[in-house]
Amino acid sequence: MRRQNVMSRLWVVVVTLGLAACGQDSGPLAPTGQGPAVNPATVTINGVQLLKAPAGLRLSQSVTKEIDEDGGTIRVDGAWLTVPAGALDDDEDISMANASELWAYDFGPDGLTFESSATLTVKITISQLVEIGVDPMDLRIAYATNGFTNDWQILGGSYDAVAEEISLPVDHFSRYSLCVE
Repeated sequence: MRRQNVMSRLWVVVVTLGLAACGQDSGPLAPTGQGPAVNPATVTINGVQLLKAPAGLRLSQSVTKEIDEDGGTIRVDGAWLTVPAGALDDDEDISMANASELWAYDFGPDGLTFESSATLTVKITISQLVEIGVDPMDLRIAYATNGFTNDWQILGGSYDAVAEEISLPVDHFSRYSLCVE
């Protein structure tokens, strides 16, 4: 009888420990004591989680195109800036370039502003997002708040799952990057 009581108590301890372990949510798999898992497809700068460009995405280094009062579009590797008619007072040579290892774009001439917002659009497929572990609903666009420094701010943007692209109105030039919010 005494052996049965010991076995019963042991069974209760095992079941209790098992249930306690099942109820814990440790989040993404990470080695114990090292905090949450880090997404290797992003880099965090100033608290903003910026997307790195996948290998092979960057083909063009820079493109320059003259845009006049009638507007126009400039494209670099799956991203484009559409300037509407009337957004510029004069003809402007606008440049667009890939920026470093980030999924980011630099624009020039430095300091250019628009009378009405241009639209920055970046193509990124759902399969690319899944592959790098990013929920499409968390995708946003950030910009470098002080030229091309490492001070980033999330602007927003809306992801269109049908077109598989994110767009955002911009009223000035800076460095813009895909990010996760």
